Amino acid sequence: MIFWPATMLILIIAVSAMAPLLGPWDRDAIDLDSISSPPSASHPLGTDELGRDVLTRLLHGGRFTLLVSFLSVAVAVAAGIILGGAAGWLGGITDRTVSLIIDLFLSVPVFLVMLLAASAAGGKIWIIPLLIGGTSWMETARIVRSRFRQIREEGFVEAARAAGATGPWIIFRHMLPQASGAVLVAATAGLAGAMLVESALSFLGFGVQPPVPTWGNMMHGAWATLRISPFAAFAPGLLIFITCLGFNLLCEGYRRVLAKEDESV
Repeated sequence: MIFWPATMLILIIAVSAMAPLLGPWDRDAIDLDSISSPPSASHPLGTDELGRDVLTRLLHGGRFTLLVSFLSVAVAVAAGIILGGAAGWLGGITDRTVSLIIDLFLSVPVFLVMLLAASAAGGKIWIIPLLIGGTSWMETARIVRSRFRQIREEGFVEAARAAGATGPWIIFRHMLPQASGAVLVAATAGLAGAMLVESALSFLGFGVQPPVPTWGNMMHGAWATLRISPFAAFAPGLLIFITCLGFNLLCEGYRRVLAKEDESV
């Protein structure tokens, strides 16, 4: 269940990483004789509304789309571990405060906030991961909080305390590894969510701005010429679908592996 989606994702990531070597044209090269043209020998997937090669921009777009997705999840996981870990380990007022913050974030129309913030920030590529990650850490925080509340009463934690281990040592050496499986499942699912959010923001014109290509802003640029050059919109949309499907299948496969391990214990 894990092998095939993992293989597909590794292939997509590898091809995107080698975009400068594999692309038949320069990323921003314009062919004025082939604007919104259909697939041809020189342009295998046609050209976009400015005469740029769709295949080349797809390869480069994958680099930035995946980069934003991974950075967004890194921000979300880091924030979720810090806040969820503090709530689960300390309990009391800290737990109640973090739970209140989580509830507040879950009650806010997050996508609308991201639209406003991205518009104010001008679509800078380093801002988008901060926006996505800063509004999607709640699931990780809940998972870490729940796991830490369970683990802190386990015998090995009590033994570590009796041996004189400090709180940070117990958390990073003993508790966090125990919660890492559930966090990894949430992070894998979060990659698909982050990619969809980035693509939606870029499609609406509030995400990463051209000439930097992402699969989302490629669709934004291609919608006006959809009837003339459908490949310019269909190709990035298909890659978004395939990549998100791969992340979701990988998440489900890993979830089943963890469930089997729990049953065998």
